Amino acid sequence: MVELAVVCAVAENGVIGTGNSVPWHYPEDYTQYTERVAGHPVIVGRRTFDEMDRIDGTTPIVLSRDPPTDDSASGTYVDTPASAVATAADIDARAYIIGGAAIYSLFLPHADVAYISEIPEHPAGSRLFPYLGTGWETQSVEAYDTFSLVTYTQAAPTPVAGDVGA
Repeated sequence: MVELAVVCAVAENGVIGTGNSVPWHYPEDYTQYTERVAGHPVIVGRRTFDEMDRIDGTTPIVLSRDPPTDDSASGTYVDTPASAVATAADIDARAYIIGGAAIYSLFLPHADVAYISEIPEHPAGSRLFPYLGTGWETQSVEAYDTFSLVTYTQAAPTPVAGDVGA
């Protein structure tokens, strides 16, 4: 079974985006994020995938009800969370969930770990990070110059319906 890890930068007011962009720029956070996910599959929603810069060394698994409209798509498209997890498991022992908000909501109950960059701002935004829930515990807090990275673990993640071994 693949380990699922959520990665997100979240402002103090819960904002993670403003529709099609992130309302801040923290180079140190971007560096730790890209280094963390490099070499692993990343599970991402279609809108986020279409709007984000590609991360070198990752294998995008795009969860969408609509297949790509052209052959130039640079990710593997799947239409169910179970298909996303199965595809990731064929690639690596760990997959990262990288957004957007609906994808985070879908996968948080199933994730083993969450790496949350706490951004010290209160920007306006239309996309919010969902509540982690009561089954999560703080494992570590790493202070960077301009933000903190909090690592949470979930003791008993729920298997994704349709997973092998679920």
